[in-house]
Amino acid sequence: MPRKLILIGPESTGKTTLSIYLAKLYNFDLIAEYSREYLSKKNNSYSYVDLKKIAIQQNQIEKDNNSEKIIIDTDLLTIKIWSEFKYGSCDPEIEKIISSYDRNKRYYLLLNDDIKWEYDPLRKNKNDRSEIFALHKNLLEKKGFNYSIIRGTAINRINNAIKVVEERFLSKN
Repeated sequence: MPRKLILIGPESTGKTTLSIYLAKLYNFDLIAEYSREYLSKKNNSYSYVDLKKIAIQQNQIEKDNNSEKIIIDTDLLTIKIWSEFKYGSCDPEIEKIISSYDRNKRYYLLLNDDIKWEYDPLRKNKNDRSEIFALHKNLLEKKGFNYSIIRGTAINRINNAIKVVEERFLSKN
């Protein structure tokens, strides 16, 4: 049974809102998206080198949390995708960390881009969301991670995510 539920996907798909909701509902620990904290200190700009710094800190925060059940708002898969999308490559250390992930302890919710984009100073890619979604889906499949796609209205997303949590994290089977 997995112990980490990771929400990933394109910008403005409800990852943070859904992560917070699920963590409160099930009393799971929540690991926030570290890049938001990092970028807020850098006036929302970043370089290729910054992505490695963000990845290392995000990974350390995750490693330091020994809770039984954890919800993670975005992990290094997204950093890898952004790095390749924006810079054409990904730092080997990020790749190494991703390769060390235990597939049996991780389950992903991939949020679809089928809801309205909302402005946020950290969001830059309003028109690339479908492509970013496809990149996430392809990477999950390539790496062999288990995942569910979450789509539809906010209420549909909540209900579908609850179903996944109850089947994958709370079921005694």
